[in-house]
Amino acid sequence: MVVKLRDAALAYKTLNGIVCIYKPPGVPVRRVQQTIITNLCRDLNALPDRPQEKRIEIVGATNAPMTVKLVPNYADDPLICGPRYIQDDFRCSWATHLGLFTSGVLLLGINDGTRLTYHINVARPTRAYKVHGQLGKATDTYFWNGKTVERSTFSHVTREKIDRIVAHMQLAHQKTMFELSGLHMDSQATYEVASQGLIRPANSKLPVIYGLKCVHFDPPNFTLEVQAVNEYDKYLWTLVHDLGIQLKTSAYCTGLQCIRQGKFDLELALLRKHWKIEYLIDNMDRCRQILEENETLLKPKSAQLSV
Repeated sequence: MVVKLRDAALAYKTLNGIVCIYKPPGVPVRRVQQTIITNLCRDLNALPDRPQEKRIEIVGATNAPMTVKLVPNYADDPLICGPRYIQDDFRCSWATHLGLFTSGVLLLGINDGTRLTYHINVARPTRAYKVHGQLGKATDTYFWNGKTVERSTFSHVTREKIDRIVAHMQLAHQKTMFELSGLHMDSQATYEVASQGLIRPANSKLPVIYGLKCVHFDPPNFTLEVQAVNEYDKYLWTLVHDLGIQLKTSAYCTGLQCIRQGKFDLELALLRKHWKIEYLIDNMDRCRQILEENETLLKPKSAQLSV
């Protein structure tokens, strides 16, 4: 339930935490950040604020009794000095960057919440994506906006084939992760490492895929659900391209959507029409509850592999 705000000063003091935003495709993260701050300034300046300061004025002749009175201090008038809240009054940072063409869950920290986004970034929670692809064509960028470099038939591709190839790709990624760490898949040491929690690479730039499955197949279109850490948009585009090669055809990515980051999912993410101060404060409270109920989001219990 969205609470109606009545005081700008109190509203500003509550703006310390993280918010879960739905980033539209084709909009840079920095523009989303700028829009959020601009909207907060606009809404705060529209709320009732503290009364205008007064100044003491002494009037009258100096050789007679003088009059002391309070008059408005125009130096404190927003029409003279400008809006009370400006963009420089806010600090804002994101937990994990999303590419230009990627949509979905984006965590932003406001004011003191920038420390939380830093800890979330260091903790590297897994993120889930819906990766949309299309068979029959390959581009030089592996994405829809690239130049077409190949066309091929895809009538031989079935749901059973794509499920089998996807399962093999997931196994290959997991096997490679253990091999790089010097562990054998069937060894006791591997079991002990895996039992400590979610295995994360020590190198924050090395993408690791934990889950990969096909959730929709309607030739030539298909959708993969990917759970990964340290991933980035071009890496997921390449994943679709490699899938096409293993299916003995070609494929390219048509869209990326981040559907979950840690415990933050699409149901919590605010759409662009809700990027207003009352919705942001309510969303900030809900995010705070999630962090309090899930302490492992900031300090995950996981095994670190030196890869």
